[in-house]
Parts: sequence; C-alpha cells; structure tokens
Amino acid sequence: MSTFRGYYYDGRSSAGRLVTLERDGTDLKIRGDGLDLRLPADSARLSPKVGGGRRSIRFANGALCELTTDAQLEQLLGVDGGRLHRLLYRWERSLPLATLALVLTLAVVVCFIRFAVPAIAKHVALAIPAASEAALGKESLAFLDKYLMKPSALPEERQRQAKAVFRDLQAKLPAAKQYRVELRSAPSVGANAFALPGGTIVVTDAMVELAVGKDQLIGVLAHEAAHERSRHALRQVLQSTGTGLLIAALTGDITSITSLAATLPTALIDAGYSREFENEADDAAVAFLKMASIPPQVYADTLARLQAEHDKKAGEKGSGRRWSLLELFSTHPETPERIKRILGEK
Repeated sequence: MSTFRGYYYDGRSSAGRLVTLERDGTDLKIRGDGLDLRLPADSARLSPKVGGGRRSIRFANGALCELTTDAQLEQLLGVDGGRLHRLLYRWERSLPLATLALVLTLAVVVCFIRFAVPAIAKHVALAIPAASEAALGKESLAFLDKYLMKPSALPEERQRQAKAVFRDLQAKLPAAKQYRVELRSAPSVGANAFALPGGTIVVTDAMVELAVGKDQLIGVLAHEAAHERSRHALRQVLQSTGTGLLIAALTGDITSITSLAATLPTALIDAGYSREFENEADDAAVAFLKMASIPPQVYADTLARLQAEHDKKAGEKGSGRRWSLLELFSTHPETPERIKRILGEK
C-alpha cells in the first residue's frame, strides 16, 4: 500500500502539520506530529489537477490535507478522477490546446459584449419605469449644472427663438411632446446637444450659435429626439455597465465599475453612441426633415460644421489628426460616413 505525505489542516486553525496518509480498508489513516486519525475514504473529496499545483483532499469534518505528491492519488481514494477532469488536465498541459482555449474564451467574451450585452441592455431599458428614468436624467442634469454647465448666456430673444424651434418640432412630431429642451452655457463642452434619460434635451449656447437658421437647429433636435424615443442614453449606460461588470468579473478589477458610476453624467455628454444608435437617430432626423419639406443637405451641413468646430477645438485639423488605439476600435461612426449616409451616397 502506498504512503503519501502532506500537510494536515484541522479546519479550525491555519497551522499545518506534516503527516502521512495511507489507505486501510475503507478508511484513510492520517499520522504524524501528534496526530493519529482514521477518516472514511468515501467522505473525502480530491481536488482536480490544475497545472503543477498541489492537490488536496477535503474531508467532511472540514479538515483539509494538502499533498506533496501527485502520483497515484486516485488509488488512495479509490476514484478515477473522472473522464472530464482527465480530459481537462491533458488539455491544460498542451500549449497549443491551451492557446486554442484562450482564443475561444476571448471570442466568446467579445461575441457576448458585441451581441448579448446590447440585447440585454435594450430589454432592461425598455422595462425601467419612466419615473426611474426621469429621476436618473434629473440627477445627471443637476450634476452637469454643478460642475460643467451654467445657465444660458444667450440673449433672451435668441433663447426664445431656439425654444420656438423646439416647439415647432413638437408640433410636427407628436412623440416629442413629452420632451423638454434646456439651454446651457458650457464653454468646456463646446457646440453640442445631447439627450438625457427621461426626456430632457440639452443644447449648448455654442450649438445654437453654430446652427445657421432654424432648419439646421431643428435637424439636430430631431436627431436628439430620436435618441430620447429609443432610450439610447439609458441603453448606452446599461451596455457600458454590463460590459464593465463582465470585465470586472474576468479581471477582478472592481475599480472600473466605481469609476464608471462616478463618470456617468459626463459619459452622457460625450455619449459616443454606437453605430446602430447614431444611424437610427440620423434616419429618424432625415425622415422628419423630409416630412417637414427640409432638404437632408441642411442636416448634413450642420454635421460638417459641427465636426469642423470640434476639430478646431481639439486642434486636430485635416490629415494631421492622430488616431488613438481606442478610436481605431470604436464602433461610433465618423462624421463623413454619417454625412454620406444622410445624403444617400455610397
């Protein structure tokens, strides 16, 4: 009968005692360092093989024995280790198979983030009560007003004109009647408009000044109203959170989740919507403009002016722009691509 060596832990303290293990009938004899035990072998559970790590035997009384040898352990307990465990062990010890497993795991994670997370986020976003969504939007606006934005500095007449454009949109687009527009001064944000959860569309003073005439502004508002109608902001946040949770679960980096929660309001400003969301909103804006007998070229010109303004602000003009690794993998459509799509060009 083979004798095995290991360290015995009684389950009540962290102190380990050097022992020997030996099979005796239906029992395991454990001896050493003032210890002489007999425990039922069928109550012991042998840990699976994992690389070159030590295996252990856990007993029903909470004790554990960490073994210093891996050879013939199954014979000690009268078990064969299981076909699945043997297969996994052989797979793990093969570098090509381990590499294949890693690639397959990454592919599953990417597919889950690409397809499953958006589908789940959409389902959850549509199930969230309107009151809860409105509360989230209210808190986000309060945060932005506190740290990034101030009341509009536009002349009263210009503010009335901008809000009149929004009322014109609401008159022609029944789905927008429950929304409201807020004008804000935000030099650090620049020309921008964004939809907060709950029906609030924020338009910066710079955006109002950049739009040439009411038609350009109404195209932007129609785009944001489409984001509101489809709950894109909420879905985007849920998708980011779901992706963050998955990454945190895989990497154990919980700090990424706390960072996400803290930056939620600013993430809504620079939403970086997915290609699907932007295309949906652009299609809705173009459909509205055609219904209102406004050429889509007006909306395309607005996007071009907006992009030029952002490039100027970022100091990234023309071909001199430097692409970051994050941008290269971004699913957010570029403005020239959106303009071609709006104009029906390939």
